[in-house]
Amino acid sequence: MFKQVGNTVRGLMLGAALLGGGTPTIAQVANGEAAQLAELRQKLDESLKMIAALNARVQELEAARVPAPVAAAPAAPAEAQRIEVVETKVAQMEAANASHVADTTGLPMHGFADVGVANHNPWNPDLKGFNVGNLDFYLTPRLGDRTKALFELNIETDTDGTIGVDLERAQIGYTFSDAATVWLGRFHTPFGYMNTAFHHGSWISNALRRPAFLNFEDHDGILPVHTVGSWLTGAVRGDEGKLLYDVYIGNGQKIIGGIIDMRSAGNEHGQPIAGGRLGYEWTGGAVDGLAFGLHAFSSTISDDQLPQHDTRVRVYGGYVVYDTDRWEHISEVYFFDNQDLSGRTGSHRSEAGFLQLAYRSAFGVPYLRYERAALQQADQYFAQQAYGASYWRAAVGMRFDIDLKSAFKLELANTHITDRVRREYNEALAQYAIRF
Repeated sequence: MFKQVGNTVRGLMLGAALLGGGTPTIAQVANGEAAQLAELRQKLDESLKMIAALNARVQELEAARVPAPVAAAPAAPAEAQRIEVVETKVAQMEAANASHVADTTGLPMHGFADVGVANHNPWNPDLKGFNVGNLDFYLTPRLGDRTKALFELNIETDTDGTIGVDLERAQIGYTFSDAATVWLGRFHTPFGYMNTAFHHGSWISNALRRPAFLNFEDHDGILPVHTVGSWLTGAVRGDEGKLLYDVYIGNGQKIIGGIIDMRSAGNEHGQPIAGGRLGYEWTGGAVDGLAFGLHAFSSTISDDQLPQHDTRVRVYGGYVVYDTDRWEHISEVYFFDNQDLSGRTGSHRSEAGFLQLAYRSAFGVPYLRYERAALQQADQYFAQQAYGASYWRAAVGMRFDIDLKSAFKLELANTHITDRVRREYNEALAQYAIRF
């Protein structure tokens, strides 16, 4: 190879001399060739040093994953063989890099926690003082290019102050494309916007708490916010937005001790919950950040009373969201068209909804919220729930981001319970929420 380089250099130098009008001497040619060879050797030595350093780093990384590192090819003294060594090491580095890319094992874990103080507990107006919220572990194991998983383990304080551990989400999925992912397991029921946009970690939400009727089942929620079953979701992208869809089916829930239970091991009557959601989100143009959608589900939900009540729960509604760097506006509405299958009370109509307006400023995120639920108490679905009363609430709050991983929130609210036991109370809440 170096013979060919020498011939090439010699030819270039002779050609340059002829074009310049002169004929080089043998000494000039020899000196020029020697200079070019020396320069080539210097560059080769520098390249070998850089590749050797990179290869050593690759071998160090590989040593942590395989029983024995791949041995580097020994360098030969001859210059022609040194080129072969370079090629061998480059091949080794490419193989090592391919192995590193293919290795998708690991267990990424995130966490959230919150504590607070209030004149009324955020979930129970009969309690006051300091309170502990959630210690939420959010795990997303890397399983491959298409197989994914999500697990959310939550250590939480119930409305009565007891500490419990709950596997809030346990879902394994397969992604066919951006347009289709199938999940199996326990997931947040895809209705409205807030239920899938915000999970149990309080830090991710600007507001201190959810609207009361959208609370999780064991925190006075009146909807089956979790489902155990199968969920198909995806997005079809266009020039300025994307069409979003969700279709799901799972175990029909049951009211036990006044709380909706999602029946993680299956239900007695075999009736499913089934529903879907269809929405559109603009990702460009003048209305970038605007989204709206419609949703509906149907489920047969029983209770633990004697005699037992079976209710066909039909819920439908919609949402509008405007979420930008400056604004966060969320509005949702729910309509209930329930039928008592036990044949005692007939059909009942109820409704619930909220409007939340927030402004992202340099000093914090102030927000306003109005929420209301008008729930028919003759409907056994609400009558058998511990927190199935009608109410309305007006709230004003502020979020201060202390740093990238912690936030301090304040909220003042006035709540009116409008049936069962009529009641009004004012709340002053403070919360410190973190992520890690």
